[in-house]
Amino acid sequence: MIDYPDYLKSLELLQRYYQQQPKIIKKVTCILSTLQQLAQRQLPSTDMPYIPLTAQNYWTALNHDPQHITLLDNTLNDFRQVLIEQFGIWHLPNQQWINDLHHFISGRTSLEIMAGNGVISAQLSQLGDDILATDNLNWHGQDNETPTPWLPVVHQDALHTVQQKAHLIDVIILSWAPDTSYTDLDILRWLRSTHWPGDFIIIGEKNGSTNSSAFWQAATLTQPQRLNQHHQPFDYFQDQVWLVK
Repeated sequence: MIDYPDYLKSLELLQRYYQQQPKIIKKVTCILSTLQQLAQRQLPSTDMPYIPLTAQNYWTALNHDPQHITLLDNTLNDFRQVLIEQFGIWHLPNQQWINDLHHFISGRTSLEIMAGNGVISAQLSQLGDDILATDNLNWHGQDNETPTPWLPVVHQDALHTVQQKAHLIDVIILSWAPDTSYTDLDILRWLRSTHWPGDFIIIGEKNGSTNSSAFWQAATLTQPQRLNQHHQPFDYFQDQVWLVK
């Protein structure tokens, strides 16, 4: 576990050490401001920059302040883990992307499954969308085992929810499903078997760290530009937004 107060202190120190390095300061400042916003249950307004050090960043930082390069590298690379441990957030949206999703939904009734803390649903609800958030809330064995939802999240299994609610729902949203379960594939097969006509939105890393490999093999994918224009990966995980049939 990462000590959160120590992590914040490291960010503040790095702001001083690298104040003459604008590309590095941008990364550090964005992390700090994002953590402050999340503490208020707000999202960053726009895409995060790419947070880990690029090769050019690394050599620039090394030449400027070699004494603190390890602290810088570790602090930037720990950002996602801090999001998980401190806020229970595996997928970090931004407000521009939420607005894009809101316009895509366009007043349709929506369901978020495996919603976690319901961050997406909470933000869409604030924009007036009719959305239900569900999660089995079984986080045992995760790096964060204590859900702290941003809005009421219905305690319900994802497949059961889809089977129960699909006839009432026009849009289903699933972000960062675990790669240790075949529930995503079961849901896709069930939607196909019932010829469900709505939009099934997946946010994840194709053939990577999210969803089952069988799901990616079975899914027919399109990548809508309007849902990806403000959704850019901020670290090594190349998650994108997909429509699935």
